[in-house]
Amino acid sequence: MCMRQPRTEDQENLAAYAWMLAQHRAALAQQLAEVEDYVRQAVRVAHQFGVKQTDLATLTERSTGRISQIIAEAPPVPAEQLRETRENWREALDSPGDHLDRLSRKFTTPESGEIWRANFKLVHGHDFSGL
Repeated sequence: MCMRQPRTEDQENLAAYAWMLAQHRAALAQQLAEVEDYVRQAVRVAHQFGVKQTDLATLTERSTGRISQIIAEAPPVPAEQLRETRENWREALDSPGDHLDRLSRKFTTPESGEIWRANFKLVHGHDFSGL
């Protein structure tokens, strides 16, 4: 590892913001993907319990054809899983910050920790190799 030209405090702060905002964007994208999955689950469960496809199309702002596809994508949710499934939905709706926070904890493996250390060094003006 070699030292690049020293960074100013502003350069370090701005580089850190770019890194942190990119991490935040990735967590938000993952959160949005999970919520989209929850919507599809909710459509299937609602249909399973007798809500009409036309009503689901109106409520979710999707076409009836798309609702039909969503319903056909997966088997019905077993009754014993419904409580856990609804808890996931509740967390996403009632505590979106907690949901996002759970998805933001990415540096928990040795590999992700190494990426964090490499990015930290880069923010502070050190060069690295091997990633």
